[in-house]
Amino acid sequence: MNRLFLAFFLLLASPVFAADKDAEYLALVDAAIKDPATAKWCEIRDMYPSTSFYRALGNPLVSTKVPEMGKRMLMEKSEASVSAFMRFSRENFGSLNAHRYAAYLYKWHMELALQGMEKVLPDFGDGIGYIDFKLETKAARELLKCMAASGDGKGFTTAYHAVTFEEERLLIEQYFHVDVENGAIKKEGGKVYSIVNVQIPGGTKTDIYFRLDDQLIEGIKDAAAKEKEKAAQP
Repeated sequence: MNRLFLAFFLLLASPVFAADKDAEYLALVDAAIKDPATAKWCEIRDMYPSTSFYRALGNPLVSTKVPEMGKRMLMEKSEASVSAFMRFSRENFGSLNAHRYAAYLYKWHMELALQGMEKVLPDFGDGIGYIDFKLETKAARELLKCMAASGDGKGFTTAYHAVTFEEERLLIEQYFHVDVENGAIKKEGGKVYSIVNVQIPGGTKTDIYFRLDDQLIEGIKDAAAKEKEKAAQP
């Protein structure tokens, strides 16, 4: 996210931040972990931006924090780093990218093991069951389906609801299988939209509309404010 993009959001009116829903959110997360087949995936996704976990990331792109947690686990191979990763995964269960990254780590580890090479994830005698590959892949698939069902992306009134910017990218990659040409930000009816222009293979260019979640915008503004404060320090 560049500085100009962040600065844009400083001009927006601040939305009202929802009351802390951490406990309610975590109850849904724990139920999903226990029984993925009956999980309330869309409720988890919708509630995630209202949690302190989402807000604690500052600029809620998650993609910056997820690899950081994984890298610590790969480098330290300590119980503390695994515990931190597991805690982060539970608290950010509504993040599509967090699930995709956890599944990637698991797959990478297992592929190296099959080749007889040094495995990357720490094992303290109980295997690497702290990453449930089936759960992670199902969660990523279901959360993306929730986004795909939130609209059709053809205009402001039927725009997809984007909780994180990763969702934009992944929906375009996995559902449309196209490359992004360019994009723009526009405010309409008190809401902020990301309009992404894509090239349809063998066809014409078209726009896909995403309505940005209010808490995503607020998180970006918080990050910009913190960056501004940091830059002003002697």
